[in-house]
Amino acid sequence: MNNVKELVTKSNPLVGQDKMPLFEALVHYAKQDVTPFDVPGHKMGSQMDPMKMAVGEMTMRMDVNSMKELDLLSHPQSVIKEAQELAAAAFGADHAYFLVNGTTVGIQAMVMSACKPGDTLIVPRNGHKSVMDGIILSGANPVFMQPEIDYHFGISHGVCVQNVQKAIEKHPEAKALLVTYPTYFGSMSDLQTICRLAHEKDIAVLVDSAHGAHLGFMPGEMVDPISAGADAVTVSMHKTGGSLTQSSLLLLNGNRIASEKVQKMLSMLQTTSANYLLMSSLDVARRELALFGQDRFRHLKPIVEEAIQEIESGSRYEVLKSSFVNEYFIQNHDWTKLVIRVNGIGLTGFQVYTLLKENYGIQMELAEGYVVMAVITSADTSESIERLVFALQDIENRFGESATLMSTHVTADQVNELVVNPREAFYAEHESIAIDQAEGRISADTLMIYPPGIPLVIPGELISREVIQQYHYYQQTFGEVLSEAKEANHITVVKENA
Repeated sequence: MNNVKELVTKSNPLVGQDKMPLFEALVHYAKQDVTPFDVPGHKMGSQMDPMKMAVGEMTMRMDVNSMKELDLLSHPQSVIKEAQELAAAAFGADHAYFLVNGTTVGIQAMVMSACKPGDTLIVPRNGHKSVMDGIILSGANPVFMQPEIDYHFGISHGVCVQNVQKAIEKHPEAKALLVTYPTYFGSMSDLQTICRLAHEKDIAVLVDSAHGAHLGFMPGEMVDPISAGADAVTVSMHKTGGSLTQSSLLLLNGNRIASEKVQKMLSMLQTTSANYLLMSSLDVARRELALFGQDRFRHLKPIVEEAIQEIESGSRYEVLKSSFVNEYFIQNHDWTKLVIRVNGIGLTGFQVYTLLKENYGIQMELAEGYVVMAVITSADTSESIERLVFALQDIENRFGESATLMSTHVTADQVNELVVNPREAFYAEHESIAIDQAEGRISADTLMIYPPGIPLVIPGELISREVIQQYHYYQQTFGEVLSEAKEANHITVVKENA
């Protein structure tokens, strides 16, 4: 086997990118006449007939366990090692690690690799639940930054450079700074400047790029996190990169975070029985992005631009665009996140989301009070996008109301007061109380809306009246807020005088 690092350099990222070493080895093994006496117990599809009928015999034969010719994720030496090196080269990173527990495990590993108990971590308050869980696991002391609030669209954007600079100046002892880039709704702060400010204080920059796997493969218009100077980046290849659900990548650059430590953390957090279908899909998706991504996005962009014009033409819809985000928030916007403001037709995003699914067979990524969002990927076509355009136009004609719908609860606009370290609150004695009686109590719970997975409150934060109002708003409009409490409309809190 050739050493990929001898063939591939950051200046020649396409060299060798047509190869799929792990996928090819897995297919080769599945086609062999093997009598398995190892796990998994379905023995290459000898059982599980309903599953085999649905997904195909080859899929079942490819669901195998670690062995010499297929390498081992926790200690890669051959085909997994080569596949990871190709992924690192494609993304311009020094190292890439395959993740089989989604970006969640990558974010946790990044935080735990950069911060030990008691270290300061600067983080946006609209970070994903996995960020908050990483704080609990690491024992880090979080310093929360408020993101930019967009009251017109009823969403949050990224954290502005000024807020980052203030946090760094106030906490120069911080070991790491975490940025969400792009945000769930596609906003992108000036990450290059943020990296420069952090690195001047020798603070490592961690990036949750769950929704940005495609950024480096768009023709010359988006700055990807590695190019911006980030030290560690986790990308959900399954979200916008084309791999199977639950497969992601952790990218590492430079030496602020030791690669050996990242590998150790991942070995602690990930399963020892890594799924080969997931890993091999990363190999295939990386090849597709590297070889064909730019051409596909170049072809897709004018289709999306035309669709935006059609959605807005003669209607009361409004689509979030870079010009708006830049003018009011000095940030860029990823056009593959089609965020459509629908409250102008008198309906909530939740209502339009339901109408699209039940009446038109269209599954949107999410709904919020004022918006619905469609995620566009290189797999989309003019036909799929035109179907969405027609459905939106038809909904306005058939179901639209004359008055614009407005609400005071569409997005949280304050950072909750953190009074106890999240790890301490997590391990403290708890009790469950009615949420309407919880104002002023310390949360031991994570109240979360999924998607996108942004917590309303986390362990250690003071439960405010606004948190309770937001909880009821989402319960009434979306149907459910994820909570650790067993009873409905209850929340787990730290016992007083515990």
